[in-house]
Amino acid sequence: MTVQGETGYQYIDMTAQVEVLCDFVRLTIEKELVEELDFLVSYDRTKQEIQSIVDMPDRLTDLFIQLCLHNNGQLSARKRADFYSFLADDEVARIENAVRAGYNKD
Repeated sequence: MTVQGETGYQYIDMTAQVEVLCDFVRLTIEKELVEELDFLVSYDRTKQEIQSIVDMPDRLTDLFIQLCLHNNGQLSARKRADFYSFLADDEVARIENAVRAGYNKD
């Protein structure tokens, strides 16, 4: 097909939108991805340390880490009673210390 003459069709200038998109991609790669990788490294290290203290299912280990991180490095008494009543006091203290050390929340 051959178009002859003026069509009046022009491309939209999307330069500003592409520049903003590039800034978002750069921010994601340089900052957010780095933070996520740091978190995952800390998580793996913390999980291994917890497993060396006490053997419990992964879901309980994951929950313990999450609960501690949301409560400034400590497991609340209510969550302890609900999920971790099988742990001794010294085990809980050691695991809390492992979470704080793993995420530098001392």
